[in-house]
Amino acid sequence: MLIGGDFNSRAKQLLLQIGELCEKDTDKKIPVEELAEELEVDRTELKNLLEYLENKELINIASIGGPFLYGHVKITEKGILKALKLK
Repeated sequence: MLIGGDFNSRAKQLLLQIGELCEKDTDKKIPVEELAEELEVDRTELKNLLEYLENKELINIASIGGPFLYGHVKITEKGILKALKLK
């Protein structure tokens, strides 16, 4: 697992990607498998990143299941604002 600056950098990349895919719609479900392919991360790293973002209330886990444990995620209003600041 990545820690420190590398982990934060990957979390920012992931949040930006979720922000772009959701098109500022907090109801849009983003497939986790698609996120994994785009960022080229393994299951464990992706799980840790998603849980980190969820703990920060930037995303919500929308469904469970599939090859990456979580099936879909949704961005929160707080996540949209954070993603806009990161651009």
